[in-house]
Amino acid sequence: MSKEQDAIQLLDKGIRALQSEDFEKAKTSFEAALEVDEHLAAAYTNLGILAMASGDLEKARQHFQESLKNDAREYSAYNNLAALEQASDRLKEAEQLYLKSIQVNNEGVEAYYNLGLLYVKQDKLVQAKTAFEKITQLNPKHLDAFFMLGNVYANLQDYYAAIANFQYLVYHQPDIIEARVALAEMYRRQGKYPLAIIELRGAIRANPDDPDLIQHLGLIFMETANGEMALGAFEKVVELDPTRAEAFEVLAILYDTAGFDEAALEAAEIAAQLAPENERTLEVYAEIKEKLAQKPPAIEHTDADDEAEPEAESEESEQVESGETP
Repeated sequence: MSKEQDAIQLLDKGIRALQSEDFEKAKTSFEAALEVDEHLAAAYTNLGILAMASGDLEKARQHFQESLKNDAREYSAYNNLAALEQASDRLKEAEQLYLKSIQVNNEGVEAYYNLGLLYVKQDKLVQAKTAFEKITQLNPKHLDAFFMLGNVYANLQDYYAAIANFQYLVYHQPDIIEARVALAEMYRRQGKYPLAIIELRGAIRANPDDPDLIQHLGLIFMETANGEMALGAFEKVVELDPTRAEAFEVLAILYDTAGFDEAALEAAEIAAQLAPENERTLEVYAEIKEKLAQKPPAIEHTDADDEAEPEAESEESEQVESGETP
């Protein structure tokens, strides 16, 4: 067996150990491979990955650079080196490394995806769209790319394209709640409220105790002036999450609108207690409290009033019967 073959065998052994998360064995195997063949770029790349996992970023950088020195076509080293640059907020350097990786391997989904995320971070939405679209062409099962692409289209206000990507996700993986919520939001922005409600209710059926989903649905009911349904939704939200100040605030407004004064004041007070530094919450509490204080007291109805009325009626009857004018 040749020296190159021995090195490849040790490399394969290290990769299998890495996949089974036996990191010490993997490190030993990669180092042994380099002792046989000091120019084996893939061994340096994998040692770099191990160094990244252990938090030794400078050592990882050295390994990736050594890998590329021995083989400029080692695109995985470019990807990982780009990730290090991105983590250090050297975005321009990271972009160039991802592009170099794509140049070496134009079917590298990982490089396109990371590049897309980098562009999103920089608010370069058109470039991000191109990167994610390339992934969906290379791998139609890469659902994360469809999700990111849908969000990019949404930020570009191309709602039809965003809907198409979120629908694709929901069709192929209906349990991805984030996709259903995003799809509902696109329908809401287009004024297609019934479709938005259908998507949210589907998500809630799968996650009945998720207060975020129910609150989202409640806000749509408010937007469509369906106060009764909104009230029920927010009552459920605070039941599931009694620490959610914004939900108590909305609930107070809904109670106030419905004429439930005491319930409105109670909800507003809880909201103020939960968020004592939120000016808007405190304003709502003060407004409802003042409104209730200014409301005239209700006239009490006593039993004596009930008894007096028949007497008056009796006197009037007597007058009529005697021919007297009341």
